[in-house]
Amino acid sequence: MPLSTTGAHALVVPLSPVPQPYTYAVPPALDALAVPGARVLVPFGRRTLTGVVVGRTGEVAEGVTLKPVADVLDVDAPALPATLLRLTEWMASYYACSWGEVLRAALPAGTEVEGMRVLYRTDAPAAWPSSSKRDALGRDLLVLLGQRNGDGLPLKEAEALLGTKLPPALLRDLRAAGLLRIAEEATDPRVRAKTARWLRIRNGIDPGTAPDNLRGLRQQMLVATLAASTDRALSQADALAASGASSQTVQRLVELGWVEAYEVEVERRPEAFDSAAPAPQRIALHPAQRAALEAINGALVAGKTETFLLHGVTGSGKTEVYLRALKATLDAGRTGIVLVPEIALTPQTVRRFRAHFGDDVAVLHSRMSPGERYDAWRHLRAGRYRVAIGPRSAVLAPLENVGLIVVDEEHEASYKQFDPAPRYHARDVAVMRAHLAGAVCVLGSATPSAESYTNAQRGKYTLLPMPERVPVPGRAAARLPEVRVVDLAREQEIRRLRGALSVQLQEAIQARLDRKEQTILLQNRRGYAPILTCNACGHTPECPSCAVTLTLHRPPGLRPQLRCHYCGFTRAAPSACDHCGQHDLADLGAGTQRVEEELADLFPSARVLRMDLDTTSKKDAHRKLLTAFGRGDADILLGTQMVAKGLDFPRVTLVGVVNADTGMLLPDFRAAERTFQLLAQVGGRAGRAERPGEVVLQTRNPDHPAIQFALAHDYDGFIRADLPDRRFLGYPPFGRLVGIEFKGPNEATVEKLAGRWTTQLTKRLPRLLSGLSEADAQHLQVLGPTAAFIGRVKKQYRFHTILKAPLAVSPYALTAAVAEADAAAGSPPKGCRVNVDVDPVGLY
Repeated sequence: MPLSTTGAHALVVPLSPVPQPYTYAVPPALDALAVPGARVLVPFGRRTLTGVVVGRTGEVAEGVTLKPVADVLDVDAPALPATLLRLTEWMASYYACSWGEVLRAALPAGTEVEGMRVLYRTDAPAAWPSSSKRDALGRDLLVLLGQRNGDGLPLKEAEALLGTKLPPALLRDLRAAGLLRIAEEATDPRVRAKTARWLRIRNGIDPGTAPDNLRGLRQQMLVATLAASTDRALSQADALAASGASSQTVQRLVELGWVEAYEVEVERRPEAFDSAAPAPQRIALHPAQRAALEAINGALVAGKTETFLLHGVTGSGKTEVYLRALKATLDAGRTGIVLVPEIALTPQTVRRFRAHFGDDVAVLHSRMSPGERYDAWRHLRAGRYRVAIGPRSAVLAPLENVGLIVVDEEHEASYKQFDPAPRYHARDVAVMRAHLAGAVCVLGSATPSAESYTNAQRGKYTLLPMPERVPVPGRAAARLPEVRVVDLAREQEIRRLRGALSVQLQEAIQARLDRKEQTILLQNRRGYAPILTCNACGHTPECPSCAVTLTLHRPPGLRPQLRCHYCGFTRAAPSACDHCGQHDLADLGAGTQRVEEELADLFPSARVLRMDLDTTSKKDAHRKLLTAFGRGDADILLGTQMVAKGLDFPRVTLVGVVNADTGMLLPDFRAAERTFQLLAQVGGRAGRAERPGEVVLQTRNPDHPAIQFALAHDYDGFIRADLPDRRFLGYPPFGRLVGIEFKGPNEATVEKLAGRWTTQLTKRLPRLLSGLSEADAQHLQVLGPTAAFIGRVKKQYRFHTILKAPLAVSPYALTAAVAEADAAAGSPPKGCRVNVDVDPVGLY
């Protein structure tokens, strides 16, 4: 819809999953503030909610009385720039979700204002009978409110104190009797700007004079401390620490008129900003880098909207191209966004970009505190920061005049949002945001996704190849590492395999320890062992809420535990079988904890850091671990896939993949592609400086194409071998997919819902077939419903249906068919949900 800025009424989208904008009257006092992109407080049914103005209109049906906008929450400027507002509208349409859900995702959490019902006891004398249970509850409520000394009590809080719900009829009766007043009041946002108290010597006061009323030594010390500071002002905390005074001293000086106290806003920033940024290096560009930069800068200068696929091998200098393109963008007076796939990469990326752009850089990610994220968002919106860096949500940073968006490691599945809605892909949203802003988008990867590679082949994206590693000051270009494959099945057969690490990998690690070099080990399973099973009866403990086996963990200093990696359920690991009682339990397989234990046994003097979800759950843990490894405080970095992406440590000369088969055999047409990308990416961490690198891949499927092409560093060969099957079957990048998930607490009910819903979707296929060729028509299918690969998660049974269509069918036609099927199927049964996932990246 066009986002009109004129008209007497406002079109408002509440931050809720509602199907459409709603029209509200705009009071004259709010007319200049209720502009598109501004947050407003509006009545919605019996509630008051935060919404966003998406347009102004003068058209209202005759006889319709509109509710007025209650307040405008953005006074200085609307929360969302016009381009970002248009982007959220596109996301809602493309990803088949409500506009309100997208707007909520684009705003910082904790800033919503909602209405709440507040109860007040009137001054009327109590005259309430107690002849029934309901009447007794009313009397208890009046007593509770009478203890508030005239203050109100939110309805939810009153119900919590009374231990029961308050029936609406009871509240109506109390109000009709004149004993109760019910008011609709707005809650305060959960997060707001932070301030600190500052002190300064009052204007006109000469600190050199000492009147009779300034007698105390602490008073004199505090005044002297303030007088010696810049502008004769300090934060109260610093002033008290420096002078030894107390808050009572401050209060006395304020009363005497010597000191003035005032509030100053304090920005909350992540710890990564506390360390000084390194000085930028002057690097001469390699010819391939120079050609890529010239193409990107040419589009920037021409003001041309263009998407580039920067296909560069690991170590080819893609980041240097990003940096120089961003400099050209900022020099032109525009802003930029840099996306990274993992929070673990954010600190390293931020340090490098801050070295070049200083305090122009802000970071946005989910591990920041709500206050830190809110402050970064506000300062980006105000224009204080001109560069936003972070994982997928940073694509919605509230920057004006965006000129460049970089998506590093664009192939990563972590750019896809799974839950909750909107289930968007940040790479594709970045391309659309660049298009709407008239900006340049750069997608970078050593192993591009099949979708991006094909878009480049079709001419939709411009391909910028960077096929060689580049030299850095003082040395020649590093060679790609040598790759060795170890057949674990063969090692087991000849009885050489005693644990998770083969003899060949052990020898390679020892060689690095002897040479004071570093090793990265990838084991893409956390915990101690994936399975605990009984040798006597074969029983394996499973999660009571999910259809998965429990993983054995051995936390340091605690009893062994069984954990579910889907819902978080935890129980003590049994000493005997739950089923037969035998004490013959075996832990099968190896997670990161077990590999860490094995390393300690094999290399007792080695310093090992483990990086997985268990060791990085605390705030700033990623940065601390990677900083320690970069300083050389550890010899081996062991971790899950977060150690495979984008890390650059010059002393790393060995990468070991403990089990290259993890994920390879999943029921997903992208399984081989993901395996190849993971192996190629983690292998690229080795030998990035003057010392040659080596990669050791352990596998039970040494002849698998993903292994063989990774062995040869052959991306082009892999993608050419992988695409024909997808073309034949009509899967992306040669077709479109929409995944529909059905879930609920009762299996039979969910299966029935899935069947009814899928039948309605199938009825819409004839309309989509119109105009398709015979070859395309055969790829228009509804697959399912079938039980999901993991059929139960968090006590919710899951079924899937997949709508598969050729590229000739518009994505909006598909989502329209899905919306029609949803409406025809009716509301899901109580407790059940239907989730639509456009362009899913996981089908299990």
